[in-house]
Amino acid sequence: MIQAFAAGAILTMLADTMMPEAVEHGGSSVGLVTVLGVSVAFLLSAME
Repeated sequence: MIQAFAAGAILTMLADTMMPEAVEHGGSSVGLVTVLGVSVAFLLSAME
């Protein structure tokens, strides 16, 4: 439970501070690539 809370806090920090600048430099596909990356990380951790 604590790890889920910490992960949510980190994702919130990323979305709040880093994503606007990333979209400015990388375009609108940055959000999609971020979601895909988080999904792959989740799937890999669930395979253990």
